[in-house]
Amino acid sequence: MKILLIEDEVDIATFIKKGLNAEMCIVEVAHTGAEGIKMARNNEYDAIVLDFHLGDMTGVEISNGIRAYKPSIPILVLSVERNMDIKVDMLSICDDYMTKPFSLRELTVRLHALTRRGDVIRSDVLSMGGLVLDSTKYTVTLDGEQIQFRHKEFALLEYFMQHADIVLSREMILSHVWDMNADPFTNTVDTHVRLLRKKLESPERTFIHTVPKRGYRFSAQTV
Repeated sequence: MKILLIEDEVDIATFIKKGLNAEMCIVEVAHTGAEGIKMARNNEYDAIVLDFHLGDMTGVEISNGIRAYKPSIPILVLSVERNMDIKVDMLSICDDYMTKPFSLRELTVRLHALTRRGDVIRSDVLSMGGLVLDSTKYTVTLDGEQIQFRHKEFALLEYFMQHADIVLSREMILSHVWDMNADPFTNTVDTHVRLLRKKLESPERTFIHTVPKRGYRFSAQTV
């Protein structure tokens, strides 16, 4: 998953980002509401984690600013509030909320659940041609044998499998699997594609197909 975290406290933002990174999530951080709205409008994310109390804007203003452009994007609110009336108000502007302190593992599970409620229903388990990826257990098996993947390799494979049989440009892959600081002129996408091919493919089976001048298409093909 690619997550936008809107949190003005640097220490908390760093803590959450490191925790979600460890759970195989790609995380970009905005430290103000205005910055968060701009990033949400200009980039693609699977979900947004929003601190309810920011210095420059209220959670309601930020949520409305985002939903004006991305009406269906899941938003999970973090708050120290425990008052039931305030919790009800939070649910009126978001899809889920958690009170601080919270478990990073629970946060990850809730984010997975939110992404399954969107316009496109996504499964936690993706399979194709003997290849099975479980996004909650962070495992990949091929013909029943487990294969180890590094963080970016796993994220790239998940993105490919979520968009099977669709031609994905290098720009699309770079913007979704890497963060906004990735160099658009780098060959990192091609490098990671080669790593996936080395771990998954054989002379008898191909998953990743190069589409000249357009990008890559993921589908199972056996000889």
